[in-house]
Amino acid sequence: MKRGLAALIVLLAPLLLAASDPVGDVSPCPGVAGSGGDAPDLVEAAGEITELGTSVRFSLRFAEPLVVPDRDGKPFRVDIVLVDPDVPRVDAGLYRGVNRLLRYDAVADPVTTILLLPEGGQSRFIAPTIEGDTLVLQVPGRTLTADEDETGTSPGLERLRWGVIVRDEAACDLLGTGRATARLVAEASPAPSPPQSTDPARGGGVATAIAVAAGLGVLGLVVASVVRRRARTSR
Repeated sequence: MKRGLAALIVLLAPLLLAASDPVGDVSPCPGVAGSGGDAPDLVEAAGEITELGTSVRFSLRFAEPLVVPDRDGKPFRVDIVLVDPDVPRVDAGLYRGVNRLLRYDAVADPVTTILLLPEGGQSRFIAPTIEGDTLVLQVPGRTLTADEDETGTSPGLERLRWGVIVRDEAACDLLGTGRATARLVAEASPAPSPPQSTDPARGGGVATAIAVAAGLGVLGLVVASVVRRRARTSR
């Protein structure tokens, strides 16, 4: 019972650790002039450290399937806002107290743009994967924090904080307040395999039962042969 419960917790961990967002809360972007736009309605988001500490993955779920590319007015934009505590923070429009952005624009040939705000650095990576109402964005950890040992891993990833801002023109949906406050979690390990059954009627017990039966059969033949010989000699 305990093993089964542990396995269930492992399987559900990403869901339990996801941050939920109210349905139908798209509203005017705070501090942004103008009107218009129809931002996708974010309802859930999760951030994980994956591939043995070498990568970061964000999974976002929306109230409805995403229509991409977005050809109605300006394409909508999804920003994962991040704070690295070892880097100065900046304020810029919607973005308050952050220093990294992972940006996706719903254009015809999309990419993931990685913005290092205080340093003025920018790089590009493969576009997110979009299936129905789910967007999954993944980048190497070394694009966000230093790989000081040149091992491919970035020990500072667990210290990052993140948030989400979805925007279409002047309409926004923020995960919570839009601030980078959520923690990244370690990717769930595969559920442990159940112990091999010792029931003679199942698994390895079947082979044992067959071996025992074969042995008894051979023993029976030997006994029968001895009995016949004694019967002949006594005549």
